[in-house]
Amino acid sequence: MNYYSLLPIASTIIGLLFIRKKTPGMIKSWLIESRPLIAIHYLFPTLLGIFIGHHIFQEPTNYIDSFLLLCSVFFSFQTSVITNDIHDIRTDQFSKKKTLINSNPFTIKQYNNLNIFFFVLSLMFALTINYRVFLIVILGHVIHLLYSSRPFRLKRFFPLSILMLSFGALLTAIAGFSLFDASKPFLSFPLKAALFIVIPLFLGLNFRDLADYLGDKKTDVATLFTIFGLKKGRFINAILLLLSYLSIPIILRLPLLFIAAIPLGAASFYLSLKEPFREKYIFYLYFILVVIFTAIFIPNPQIITG
Repeated sequence: MNYYSLLPIASTIIGLLFIRKKTPGMIKSWLIESRPLIAIHYLFPTLLGIFIGHHIFQEPTNYIDSFLLLCSVFFSFQTSVITNDIHDIRTDQFSKKKTLINSNPFTIKQYNNLNIFFFVLSLMFALTINYRVFLIVILGHVIHLLYSSRPFRLKRFFPLSILMLSFGALLTAIAGFSLFDASKPFLSFPLKAALFIVIPLFLGLNFRDLADYLGDKKTDVATLFTIFGLKKGRFINAILLLLSYLSIPIILRLPLLFIAAIPLGAASFYLSLKEPFREKYIFYLYFILVVIFTAIFIPNPQIITG
């Protein structure tokens, strides 16, 4: 065991206890508004990357490094959440959207301090593993910074915004893969696996912008819904969600997967049109798909790597 790995773990515990004592209620508020469903979503491709690396290189999985990487990805995502919420204060006010920033009595400075703490933790966990993972995690921070922060704020440009989110998920998979290939993980990561991550997410992630429709419209953020209007945008989003599910058996060249993809895609289509829209149900269907694919991939890893 690398005893340096205890440093970020100890820093996390001490830091959270310090924040809890100095700013009572902040940690509880963060846990409630930490986007747990989306955080779990980012951990899935990380685990997939670890699984692919283990199969291709036929090396035992280092569970300590895997745990450290999952922590790094988690805190990297939390950094992106707070950064996005800080820069979306005006947008969220128009949308009447409850976020960590606008639903709690803490100052922007206090949230920035929490953000810096999470940023440092994500880098500490990554650097404890190796330098290559550290660079990949930094690249992930750069992507999220360009996505959310002024003067870039690339989330204003559709479909570039969706492509960046999809690539961010791919990056976590490559980080997991790099635990086995630290020399050239971007070049050796299987193309089929990359397409399996990017294409379905690119088609399916538009639903996340639905709750921000009013704010995005008033702040000139281009999304599927602000471009085509709410009614037409919702229908296009439903079609794209269905296509997202149907694309997976095609990418993997496994027609039997249509047995799962068609009903789950149809259910997502229906739920994305139903009012009021409940984002969590779309995630629940996605998690069901992940469970099904996990059951298929573990005994047949060549499906994703071949």
